Amino acid sequence: MQEIRRPLRMGCGCKDGPLVVFEDLQPALNIGGMVCTCLGGLRKRRATIECLNFKFEETPEGEFIETIMAAQGALERKQNGRQVAQKMKARMQSGYWVHNAPVGYRYKSVKGHGKLLTPDEPHASVVREAIEGFAIGRYQSQVEVQRFLETKPYYPHNNGGKVLAMRVTDLLKNPIYTGHICSEVYELNWLRGQHEPLISMETYDKVQKRLASTGYAPERKNTGKDFVLRGFATCGDCSTPLRSSWSKGARNYYAYYSCHTKDCDSYGKSIPRDKIKGAFEQIVRTLQPSPKLTALARVIFAQAWEARLAQAKDTKRSIKRQVVEIEKQIEKLVARIMDTSNEAVISAYEKRIKALEQDRVRMKQNIDRILPKAGTAEEILELSLQLLSNPWKIWKNGNLTLRRTLLRLAFTEGFSYHRNSGHRTPEISLPFKALGVFQTGMKMNGAAGEN
Repeated sequence: MQEIRRPLRMGCGCKDGPLVVFEDLQPALNIGGMVCTCLGGLRKRRATIECLNFKFEETPEGEFIETIMAAQGALERKQNGRQVAQKMKARMQSGYWVHNAPVGYRYKSVKGHGKLLTPDEPHASVVREAIEGFAIGRYQSQVEVQRFLETKPYYPHNNGGKVLAMRVTDLLKNPIYTGHICSEVYELNWLRGQHEPLISMETYDKVQKRLASTGYAPERKNTGKDFVLRGFATCGDCSTPLRSSWSKGARNYYAYYSCHTKDCDSYGKSIPRDKIKGAFEQIVRTLQPSPKLTALARVIFAQAWEARLAQAKDTKRSIKRQVVEIEKQIEKLVARIMDTSNEAVISAYEKRIKALEQDRVRMKQNIDRILPKAGTAEEILELSLQLLSNPWKIWKNGNLTLRRTLLRLAFTEGFSYHRNSGHRTPEISLPFKALGVFQTGMKMNGAAGEN
C-alpha cells in the first residue's frame, strides 16, 4: 500500500504526472476496495499507469473490468481468511494453541505435533511461583504479584521497566496455564491441551475465587528487614496494626513502632523496635518442642497419612462416578439443543454445557492428582518437621520471605504489645498449639510417675 501512496505524494503539484508500473496486478487487487480509490487518485494526478500483464483503459469497459477484478481479489482474500480461521479452529480442537505463546511458554517443533507450546525457563518457574503464591495467600493482592514480577530482570517489562497491572490480571486469569485450550473467538471451552500445564486446576480455582473476593491492601514496599513485624504487631489498646518509622537523634537514627489511631490512648506514643522484637523472639523460642515430641509427631503423621490415603481412594472412585454422570448430562443438553430453535434457550443450554465441561475437566484432573506420588509423604513430613522442630532457627537465619511465612503459619492473629505492660499471649496456630498440649501432658505424666 505504501508503494501506491508514494507516487500520489510525488505527483502532487507536478506538471507531468509520474509513471506508475505494476509488475503484477494481483497484489494490487488483494488490497480490496482501496485499489479503485488509489487508481482514481493516480489518474487525478495525471499519472501514467502501466502493468506488465494487464492494460489499463480509461473507458467504461476498462473501469468495469477493473471493478470485476477488484471484486474477485476481495473474494479470494475473504476465502483465504475463512480457510485460515477453519484450520486454526481445527488445530485448537486437537489441543494445540495457535496464537502468540503466553509468557512462560515458547513454541518448539516436536515430532508428531508440529509447533507445540513448551515451558520456557526461567519464565515458566516465575509464572508458576507468581500464580501459586497468589493462590495460597503468599501474595495478598495483584499489586504484590506485580512487584514480585518486577523483581525478576528476565521477566518481560515495558520500556519503563514496569509490569502493567493488566498483564498481571491476564496472567492470573489465563486458563492455558492449566493445560487446557479456551477461546471465545472460536467458542471452545476447556479442551484438553497437548502442552504441559504449569499449574493445577485446583490452583486456578483458588486464584479465581480470590480475584472474585474482596481485595486485600497490598503490602507496603518499605516493609523490609528493618521492620519485619510491621502489619503483624498490633497496639495493645486498640488492636490496630502499629506503624513503623525511623527517628533521627543527636548522633544516630532510631527505629520505632507507634500507634496512629486518634481515639487510642497510645496515639502518637512510640515504642522502640528492639523492645517489641525482643519480646516476640522470646515467644518464638518457646515454640520449639522436645525431640520426644518431634518423634511422637512423626508417628502421628504416619498414621494420619495412612488414613487420608484410604480416604483418597474412596474419593477417587466417587469422582469417577460423578464424571460419568456429568458426561450424561452434557449428552442430554446437546440433544435438547438439536431439538429447539429458540436462541435464548440455546444460549442457556450452551452456558450450562460450558460449566459442566469445566467441572468435568476439573474432576478428571483431580483423579490424576488425588493419590499422592511415591515419596510424597516423606517430603511433606521433613518440610513440616523442619518448621515445627526449630522455628527459632528459621526466624534467626531465614530471609524476609521465610520470616513472613513463619508469622502466617505459627500465629492465627497479630502480636499485641502495650507500651507499658508489654506483650500479651499470642494466639498460636493449631500445629504448635497441639505440640504444646502434648508437652504439658508429658510433664504432668512424668511428675505423677515420680510420685
